[in-house]
Amino acid sequence: MKKKNLRNFDIKIQSLSNNSHNYIFEFNQDLIDFFSDENEIRNVFGNCNLNIIKSDLMLEMLFSIQGKTDLICDRTLKKFRYPLNSEKKLLFKFGDEDEEISDEMIVIDRNKSIINIAKYIYEFFILEIPVKRLHPSVENEDNIDNFVFSTKKKKNIDPRLDPLNKLK
Repeated sequence: MKKKNLRNFDIKIQSLSNNSHNYIFEFNQDLIDFFSDENEIRNVFGNCNLNIIKSDLMLEMLFSIQGKTDLICDRTLKKFRYPLNSEKKLLFKFGDEDEEISDEMIVIDRNKSIINIAKYIYEFFILEIPVKRLHPSVENEDNIDNFVFSTKKKKNIDPRLDPLNKLK
């Protein structure tokens, strides 16, 4: 994704009235690749429904993200499609300078006219991907017996040596 394509995720906040506003953004693999080079996540697509509630003091953004990506199972090494559904909330408080107070609250300059939400969509999407990636066919994730392969072969021991093994 080129930097100019990130403009599709811009929101002109100064032109918004003190009310509720809804936006829909579509994203794909290009967004993920723009923010991260080393990614095991492939074939990403989805959409983000964004509800913005603007007041004189702050912006409240409610992100509802639905998407899918291809992952590889940690146990079986099979590729599978993983659905993602996430709802997150961010508060943008108007202040004198840009500052991130916490994960959910960000202070932005009063004179800022545009917010680009591409970074937030990327972060929320990545955070929903599980650390332990299991194929849906693995019903019980604690049952590892189905995936352990024995490499030991029984040795054919000469029956004449049995009396010697008893001496051990």
